[in-house]
Amino acid sequence: MMPSIRPLGDSAVIIQWSSADDADISRSVRQLTDVLNAFGPSDSTSRFTAVVPAYTSITVHFCLSRMSFQQAARIIEQGLSRTEDLLAGAPALIEIPVCFDEVFAPDLADVAGRHHLKRDEVIRRFSDAEYSVRMLGFSPGFPYLSGLPTELATPRRSSPRLKVPRGSVAIGGAQAGIYSQETPGGWHIIGRTPLSLFRAELARPCLLMAGDQVRFVPMSAEEFQRWQDEQ
Repeated sequence: MMPSIRPLGDSAVIIQWSSADDADISRSVRQLTDVLNAFGPSDSTSRFTAVVPAYTSITVHFCLSRMSFQQAARIIEQGLSRTEDLLAGAPALIEIPVCFDEVFAPDLADVAGRHHLKRDEVIRRFSDAEYSVRMLGFSPGFPYLSGLPTELATPRRSSPRLKVPRGSVAIGGAQAGIYSQETPGGWHIIGRTPLSLFRAELARPCLLMAGDQVRFVPMSAEEFQRWQDEQ
């Protein structure tokens, strides 16, 4: 399925697939993102300033003094032609340790009650699933994850919290996510990871990238504390 290519303001392009959210579109988004990021290794005029993947679209930013929308669209079309013969490499699988202790999981009991499950069963089903990072957004490094078991899908809280601790693992509708910074938030918090998802001082500041696969690995409160002490 070929996407549409449309201008977004005067220095960006949006590449939009069907609104359907499925595995084929996810793979196409990842493939084209990789191709566009690799364009122009020796020619800066063909480089984009940013390539930002989302669920069913990619936004490409370019420097208006170096190229026009028409030139950007031609580069994108070349990229699309390259993806036709491209076999997507296996995405990185990243394990995220999570403590589901009550002190870190203020909404776990509520999620369990809504779905008529025991607390431990929610943890098991949540941890047995494999998730895909579909996009980063909301705050730097915050991953939107597909793959949440349908029986755990839970509508957002009716009253958002003013402060959600960094590292909180949460459910929002049919998605899972990890709060990379302390921010307000309306998702249900079911655990916390000691990992830092965003470190501005690093060359690659975000731990996760669109296309990565994620598994959550339960850890005890004691293990969580030892991990933090070693940071």
